[in-house]
Amino acid sequence: MPRVLRIWFIWFALVLFISLPWMGFTTVPQWDRVHWTPFGDPADRLRDVVLNSLLFVPLGFGVSRRRSPLPAVLLAGVMALSISIPAEATQLFSTRRFPSATDVASAVLGAVAGAITTLSIRQSSKPRTWTD
Repeated sequence: MPRVLRIWFIWFALVLFISLPWMGFTTVPQWDRVHWTPFGDPADRLRDVVLNSLLFVPLGFGVSRRRSPLPAVLLAGVMALSISIPAEATQLFSTRRFPSATDVASAVLGAVAGAITTLSIRQSSKPRTWTD
């Protein structure tokens, strides 16, 4: 199995485990609890945004190794989306959780930040030559 798929499966399992509605489970989707506008809901807390972003930074680190900048950043963002959207969807079946577009956007921002950080560290650690 390719390394990127292994990273995706591991991160998907971790985020799903964290996001599953362990309490307050219901079989009826709670569409009225969804916060559709990213960063626009009064219930969005800075602490949650930061923690959700930090959760996905290592994903960005992992997928950006040995890739050129644009594909690395795009892959990190797409992988974060493909993990975060299903994880938020599980929260539709909870009476205690609120599925949020802010969480999805924070995940993408965190993964992209991890990829950009890795790329900048890699760039700055390249040996300099007299032609640079």
